[in-house]
Amino acid sequence: MIRSKAPDSLIAKADLAFEAACRKVIDRARQSNTEIVIWRDGQIVELSPEDATMELEANLAKRDSQHPTPFPSSGLSNL
Repeated sequence: MIRSKAPDSLIAKADLAFEAACRKVIDRARQSNTEIVIWRDGQIVELSPEDATMELEANLAKRDSQHPTPFPSSGLSNL
């Protein structure tokens, strides 16, 4: 994946928007006491909001460890 080091790059902005959208879906599922339905490996998978949060955090940590950037994290963990 191509990553820009600049926090105002289009790629960085897209990453932040995608993370925010994921957190919003997780919050709505938590509020409505529903599962999150995703498509994984050719199958429908239902995740609890807690499992989705764990997967999101793990994927973000993996991304950040593979592509460190000089700017701080998005701060979206407070959502």
